[in-house]
Amino acid sequence: MSTAERLKQLREQYQLSQHDVAKILKVSPALISSYERNERMPSPTKLISLADLYHTTTDYLLCRCNDMTEISLSVDGLTQKQIKLLRELIDTMKQ
Repeated sequence: MSTAERLKQLREQYQLSQHDVAKILKVSPALISSYERNERMPSPTKLISLADLYHTTTDYLLCRCNDMTEISLSVDGLTQKQIKLLRELIDTMKQ
């Protein structure tokens, strides 16, 4: 599966239109379409934004791994104590 295919699959999985994604990323719907048709590759900044939007990794989007169970979460705005509590919660849930 290519990056273009993964971007389209994830957008559809999240029930978003190309227009929705374009609005979130502050780009044109035509640019999103060109990503999904494999005509253009997202810039590194847009790739990170897309990974954040779809709660995945840039490695998954770039087909460097096939495991989507590894997710990415933004901890911006959280204190170190809150981040530690999140890690402990995740560890507890894994048991």
